[in-house]
Amino acid sequence: MDFGNAPRLAAVTGAPPVSRADVTAHAGSVAVDLPPEKTVQSASAGSAVNVEVRAETRDAQSRADGERRAQVNDQNNRAANRITDDTAERRLVIDPQTRAIVLQKKDPQTGETISQLPDETLLKLRAYSRELSDRAREAEETHHQIERTA
Repeated sequence: MDFGNAPRLAAVTGAPPVSRADVTAHAGSVAVDLPPEKTVQSASAGSAVNVEVRAETRDAQSRADGERRAQVNDQNNRAANRITDDTAERRLVIDPQTRAIVLQKKDPQTGETISQLPDETLLKLRAYSRELSDRAREAEETHHQIERTA
């Protein structure tokens, strides 16, 4: 059966294979049917594994330095938090919009809020959610009322 538009294969010509001078037969080697440019020679056992010991010690040293810096930073942060905790004024406040209890740490000198639990974003989200549920409840209550006019 002939399809008429079957692809025709053309012979590909290229550069003639170059013989390799570094390919030599060793005692105990096996003959293969590969052309010389596709053969592979094994590396000698001494050069196959190359470990740079200095790089490992350098990496270990930089890792140790990083851990030391992290410990110092943690100690400094803990000390700063202790100082802040000792000087901060703590207050419990009830948020009027969400009716949630809020723990505030304030600077007694400036009155500025240092930290707050739950944070302001969560309080706004709660207020928005409460407003939506109140609107839905009002819409549901007014929907069920029937007005009669004469």
